Amino acid sequence: MPESKLTRSVRLTKMQDFIRLKTPGGGATLQEIAQECGVTPRQVFRDLMTLERELGVRLTRPGRGNKETGRYKIEDMFGLKIDSETAAVMFLSILRQKGSPLAIKINQIKDILIAALFKNRYAGQLEGIKKLQNRVHIVEEQLLDIKKAGEVLTRLLNALAENNVVSIRYFTPTKGAWSTRDVEPYGLCSKHNVWYLIGYCRKNRDTRTFRIDLIDYVFVRTEKFRFPEDFCLDSYFGESWGVYASDEAQDVLIKVSSEIAYRFRLLAYHPSQQIVKELEDGSIIVSYRTSGIYEFTGWLLQWAEFVEVLEPAELRRQMREKLEKMVERYV
Repeated sequence: MPESKLTRSVRLTKMQDFIRLKTPGGGATLQEIAQECGVTPRQVFRDLMTLERELGVRLTRPGRGNKETGRYKIEDMFGLKIDSETAAVMFLSILRQKGSPLAIKINQIKDILIAALFKNRYAGQLEGIKKLQNRVHIVEEQLLDIKKAGEVLTRLLNALAENNVVSIRYFTPTKGAWSTRDVEPYGLCSKHNVWYLIGYCRKNRDTRTFRIDLIDYVFVRTEKFRFPEDFCLDSYFGESWGVYASDEAQDVLIKVSSEIAYRFRLLAYHPSQQIVKELEDGSIIVSYRTSGIYEFTGWLLQWAEFVEVLEPAELRRQMREKLEKMVERYV
């Protein structure tokens, strides 16, 4: 639903974006703009004047006598020049987000991309790019409720931009319970198309990581917070294996069998990964320095019998216990 009360700057941005989105299809009517921005048609007239005179937006207006029913468009929308190969790469990047919280905006982005190609005279190759999505298969986990996750992500982005405190209702898997808490949002993180909020949780009095698809709702409060000058996402995650970094980093050695050693020669699964020894049977010894051991052990389990933890002894014990519990389920 359109927001009923928007600040002037937010409303003007929203109006400009809406008309830009509608321009490839012929533009937006006065009533469509008014409904989208939650204002009267008279206010739309005033805002359109502001866009032209103060912000330099070039509008194409309907002819005389058609102001109520005609369509408004933005001229020369796409100053960015892209060739067809670049467009194809962008298109593939967009397709990868189909199952993520960003999916709610995917169709709009595709429309804008296609309009840009028309503007840049690549219309003859549009059909090929459109057909590309039928020749590409994306394997990713997909959210069951993309719309809600998209709305949560959008509200968090707005709160991040303005340093607003948010109230969230969050499900904690380890406790199997919902809780409501106030959070000062510091940033966002994405891993395998899963998005996370990093922020100071006033309930726990600590910086925490919240998985966005486990947030039931977000209420953006008017209260502001001061973003800590010494906070940096890169430093926060540090040597973490994934998105959780509550434990100390430690040195790890694993032995990788010859069957999958080639993967570790081709891919770095962590910035600290090093092959420290090549064995005669084709297996390799690989070292890491990482925190977030819970995520690390989960990653190790996917390799099953092809990987062995050598050091530290405590991690080796943890892996043995996990494997024993798995065996018990199948006995």
